[in-house]
Amino acid sequence: MKQEHIMKVFWTEEAKIEFKQTLIYWTIHNMSDSYSRKIEVETLKLVKEITTSPYFLANYVETIDAYKRVFFKSRFILYYQVDKENDTIYILHFRSSSQKPL
Repeated sequence: MKQEHIMKVFWTEEAKIEFKQTLIYWTIHNMSDSYSRKIEVETLKLVKEITTSPYFLANYVETIDAYKRVFFKSRFILYYQVDKENDTIYILHFRSSSQKPL
């Protein structure tokens, strides 16, 4: 059986902050962390998926030179770059789909 190639993942500081702020927002808004945990689980699923298939279902956004994946019932967006030479995915932004586009 052929083994899948898995790329490394690096979150930029900005993406980490955006992700944490989103989780905090939903925990406070809902007075519970259950929805935030679901966001986290779905995000981790997507990150795992893009490490093996970074272009699958992705849209390229030329203005920011990054790929965009909409996920979790179209509620969130992950922006990332693919560095084939270094075998790395750079996650640039984590956004709610209700936010103004980049």
